[in-house]
Amino acid sequence: MEFQSFDTWDEMMAAIEKARVAADGRVKEWQSAIKTGACYIQATEYGFFIFGEILDADDAFYKSQEGRNYRLCRAYSVACPDGESGDVHVSVITAVISRELFEAAKSKGWNIEPQE
Repeated sequence: MEFQSFDTWDEMMAAIEKARVAADGRVKEWQSAIKTGACYIQATEYGFFIFGEILDADDAFYKSQEGRNYRLCRAYSVACPDGESGDVHVSVITAVISRELFEAAKSKGWNIEPQE
């Protein structure tokens, strides 16, 4: 995990914008096509997966140029088994999964071990 500090608000906002532009540049076509109702999995550097579902978002931000690659979601993991609402940048989504696989992960408390 990386932490940054900033001397000014403008410096922080510039870094956020730079990170968003970089993330937008990593978006694959299948990721930009992810829509409301989709379930996904996200690999993390911490050794567990995040499972999420894309929620309906009738908000101008998600339709804007800056927000086009963000999706409103509810995300779950072993670290947050009750879920947390927020948004996800589609570039970090590892794969779209079926609702059945999402429910199977839920039934196991989001504790899924990768197959070797």
